[in-house]
Amino acid sequence: MSKTVLTVDDSRTMRDMLLLALQDAGYTVIQAVDGVDGLETLAAKGADVVITDINMPRMDGFDFVRNIRADERLR
Repeated sequence: MSKTVLTVDDSRTMRDMLLLALQDAGYTVIQAVDGVDGLETLAAKGADVVITDINMPRMDGFDFVRNIRADERLR
């Protein structure tokens, strides 16, 4: 069974590049467009690994990671 990776980035180009590279390496990839979307996606679908951008609208990568660490269900 492949591991699931959540990529969180406001750049479509970066998300697409990560999607292709990670799928080629055998990972299942789910995507989010910013930290808020990332938290919602993570809560709904789960992931084994998260790759996040830092500079994003609505919630940056630092706050996104803080929220993951603060939520028992997401850690």
